[in-house]
Amino acid sequence: MLKSISLGLLALIGFWSTAPAVIWTQVADLPGPGRHHPVTFVLDGYGYAATGTTATASTSDDFYRYDPVANSWEVLPDFPGPDRSYAYGGAWGGKGYLGFGSATGYLADLWEYDPVTAQWTQLASLPAVGRTHPAFVITDDGKIFVGMGGAQTGNLRDWWEYDIATNTWTARDPLPGAARHHPYYFNLGDTPYVGFGHGAGIFRDVYRWNRSTNTWTRLNDFPGEGRVAGTQFTYADKGYILSGEGEDHLKLDTGEFWEYQPVSDSWLQFPPHPGSGRWAPGSFIIDNHAYMMCGTSSVRLEHDMWRFDMNTTTEAQAPPVTEGIAFSVSPNPVRGGELRMVGEAWPLDLARVRLFGADGRQVAVLQPHGDTVTLPSDLQSGAYWFELAARDGRAAVQRIIVLR
Repeated sequence: MLKSISLGLLALIGFWSTAPAVIWTQVADLPGPGRHHPVTFVLDGYGYAATGTTATASTSDDFYRYDPVANSWEVLPDFPGPDRSYAYGGAWGGKGYLGFGSATGYLADLWEYDPVTAQWTQLASLPAVGRTHPAFVITDDGKIFVGMGGAQTGNLRDWWEYDIATNTWTARDPLPGAARHHPYYFNLGDTPYVGFGHGAGIFRDVYRWNRSTNTWTRLNDFPGEGRVAGTQFTYADKGYILSGEGEDHLKLDTGEFWEYQPVSDSWLQFPPHPGSGRWAPGSFIIDNHAYMMCGTSSVRLEHDMWRFDMNTTTEAQAPPVTEGIAFSVSPNPVRGGELRMVGEAWPLDLARVRLFGADGRQVAVLQPHGDTVTLPSDLQSGAYWFELAARDGRAAVQRIIVLR
């Protein structure tokens, strides 16, 4: 299977300035040095970022607030707990939460930030081993679920429930899959979802926690490459995973962006963030926009931030991820006119041939004539995606460049 083709319809390059639309927009950089593992959350329409490994230190305690209206960052007083990295957090009830990670050792602490008083308060620590990059899920009813992660003794698969109202921890049934660190996770309402991560391999399994029965359900495996160390968020009753490293523990070729659809237990791919995948970036949602920041790219430790309009996800269209068709197109770049399909024996029994713009929207349905198609005469210059779908269920995509 050709990974870059069969998984590639919406592995788009959103920063092409000549493309029909640009979805990812660069906004204000996080102040200070580049970093990975920033802890991020949103309170009252402001984004917050704290701690992490910077370009100058293995742990940090700095703290920042982002104003999306002014598109600017404010430096806040330092986080008062131990300097750390590999920590996680979130928000609920108008307050932010941050915990775990590593300093001089593995941490099991939990902290609460009140933006009204601008004060941090230390809460009850997890009554288990300290850990780095665990799953950290805050559900809509004020529970924090923490589990898995890396400890001094190795990878973990335990699962704990913290009640914000009573400041107490309760042990729950462990993940039935392999022990792991750096999983992806999100909540849909009061239900936590956890999957992927790194243990005895890099995984693509996904699980749902049932709180009423204290049990886990294994869902359909992710259709793409196993992955670790990206970022995630919830929006409009769907879960999203973004960026990270693949099964070879190297940066994904693109900053892959996937939506989990719980009704069908399926995944849909959307336009990636610009550049390569990143190890341990941060993210948050403000209004209808997703923000992705920092992390380690294939080039450097980053401190930039990018914004994505989540309203565009409902307009994108994608074929199923299936076994690929080995093909290429010629010429590429093309200056309009005919495009020839080169590869498997023709005539191929095609169900459809479509062209998509760099924003994932269908531009045209093309009528093949043998091994050639004629492109629309009014195409603008830019990057497009050329999709073939055979009647036997296979589909594949090639990126083409149109010049005028």
